[in-house]
Amino acid sequence: MRLPPADLPYLREQLAELRALLQERWETSPIAHESTDTPGLLGDAAFQLFDMLDMATRDNESSDVRATEITTLGEYGMHLLAELANLAARLDVPKLQAQIDRLHLPLALWIARHGGEIRDLEPAVNALAQFANVASEPHTMSSLYTHCCELIEAASPACEEKNAPGHVPWRLLLVNRAIVATRSHNPELMVAAFDAIVEQLPSEAGSFFAEGMEQMSLIDYPDHVRELVQRYYIDCARPRRLH
Repeated sequence: MRLPPADLPYLREQLAELRALLQERWETSPIAHESTDTPGLLGDAAFQLFDMLDMATRDNESSDVRATEITTLGEYGMHLLAELANLAARLDVPKLQAQIDRLHLPLALWIARHGGEIRDLEPAVNALAQFANVASEPHTMSSLYTHCCELIEAASPACEEKNAPGHVPWRLLLVNRAIVATRSHNPELMVAAFDAIVEQLPSEAGSFFAEGMEQMSLIDYPDHVRELVQRYYIDCARPRRLH
């Protein structure tokens, strides 16, 4: 499968198609009179936002000022996508909802690649998981691994704080990256992702590698993948006996 490009023209094109389908459903729906947030208005706001993001990359401001602007605008963009996805859910069109939700990933990657900070990881993490769930090729998994790394690098430092609202999606992103690395069959990616689990989620490392060993018995992974997972399992999860 092909992963979506992280660029504004792609986001604009995809959102235009999805907005038109959503607007058509909206006009024949009983909830059309319940809210002023129509697909058309939300879509227009998103298109204006894309223009502002594009302009932000062209401004001659300092890099810090530009990064702050992209962070703020990007956060609003993620909010608009969430509003459109919620509208699709209310209109009972789950296929459109899923397609809109998946746009969070290319938008988040665009923000990350232009120096912005991602304060709410959850929409992008959920979108990435959707792509991972339908992909099977190791090279696609390698690309998703890179996307995971980009999101982690761009995440607000507050996401790492254990009691912060953003900690759960940050933790899930680390776990998903390790799973994606395993499915890439690339030992270099696996070691980096596994080490991060051991270092940053030490209380969960044992159960993670135990579950990994279970997957090794269910799925026909290459021998080098099995051996690497087993090595981490032995180090982190196998019960220790007293002598």
